[in-house]
Amino acid sequence: MKKSRKMALLLLPLLITYLFQATQYARAPVKYNYYVVYAKNADIALIPGTDLSPEDGDKLLRNSTSQLGLYNLSLGKWAPGYRINYTDAFRIRNNEAFPVIMVGLNFSSDSTGTQYLAIYIKNGTDWVAAWLGDETRSPANGNQLNASHYIYIAANGGEVVVKIEIMISESVAALNQTSSSLMYGGTMYLWFTGVY
Repeated sequence: MKKSRKMALLLLPLLITYLFQATQYARAPVKYNYYVVYAKNADIALIPGTDLSPEDGDKLLRNSTSQLGLYNLSLGKWAPGYRINYTDAFRIRNNEAFPVIMVGLNFSSDSTGTQYLAIYIKNGTDWVAAWLGDETRSPANGNQLNASHYIYIAANGGEVVVKIEIMISESVAALNQTSSSLMYGGTMYLWFTGVY
């Protein structure tokens, strides 16, 4: 009995190795797919365009000095009756491995001066109105993008140009000799979704 036990103990590693080899090549193919759609940390970059600020000659789009990861868009100081066009204010680059579509552009509820802004985005060869702040602008006002009227941005470095027009009316409410200047600002939100 003792010899057979020793023999079994010696053969046990060989038996385990044989069983392991016999099962290591067994395969059962299963197809699967899944989507990751939460885009809080999506790889979409905002890049300064070629237009320069009239105040300091720097790019319009700048990194925020007060909050990490945010940008400031410095559009200058203007008087009533001015009409300004920035044809390359900034660019949107898609660094994701899949294409995305931009389905919305709007402003935070505390934003001011949006009625004087018009924002267009180049979609291929055409300019699409993304925001038309004043009802006097054609075709309408407000957010012009949606799930069926969107901006397509190709994968792996696809880029679109953003054009901003400022059209300040001749009479600006609350601007007078006592209140000789007004500062407008707020937060612009750009909304994207993946194309699958």
